[in-house]
Amino acid sequence: MDIKTAKHRLYLVLVLAVIFIGLGTAIFLSASRVDNHSLPESREIFTLYDTYNMTVIVTFDKEPPTIQFIAPDSGLVDMKDIRYKLDNNFIQYFLPNTIPGIWQMAYDPLSNTEISSHYSVYMAHIFINDFSVEIVDVKNNGILLSFEVSSDKPDEFRYELYAVFMEFDNGIVDERLLIQGYGALNELTALAVFVDEYNVESGFMLRLSASVQHGQAAIVDTAWLDLR
Repeated sequence: MDIKTAKHRLYLVLVLAVIFIGLGTAIFLSASRVDNHSLPESREIFTLYDTYNMTVIVTFDKEPPTIQFIAPDSGLVDMKDIRYKLDNNFIQYFLPNTIPGIWQMAYDPLSNTEISSHYSVYMAHIFINDFSVEIVDVKNNGILLSFEVSSDKPDEFRYELYAVFMEFDNGIVDERLLIQGYGALNELTALAVFVDEYNVESGFMLRLSASVQHGQAAIVDTAWLDLR
């Protein structure tokens, strides 16, 4: 065998090796993608250019399909941690803090003949929890209280606490702003307030208002405590 023929055969062997390696890699990637969610169908649901809270509504005609959301980095969303609302012919999913990129939905249609998906941006709701008074200092007109404002998205909230004085028929006689400020969502906030103008022993209502600003709109929740 001359040198030219040997070089030609070596070249063919290298080309075939590259082809087989390429095919093997393609098959492996394809298999990995299928095994990634193991559901028979998938579709793109939206493309984001910034981080948003997204809601996805999946409509069906017979039974709730099996759903798996896939992030732009190919990570699978843990469906056990996702809030959802189930109705007769739709499921509404709430996806907080979705990262930029192309989002996909893998699904098993089961017995359904029609499945459609729709999406929109939503503002995270806030809820005042565990609003309670720890200490009432009658002598010094002082009150120690605590509360937590929860939300899907960690952020800062603004609060205002009012003393509301009422008649026996629950008509409001007067209200005074006791304290206002900022706190962190999903963390306990403790406050010490004083009601100098009135005797704490005579009793009143406490009204707590918490809000989070989203552009021109604000999400607000209010809670009451009866200290009468």
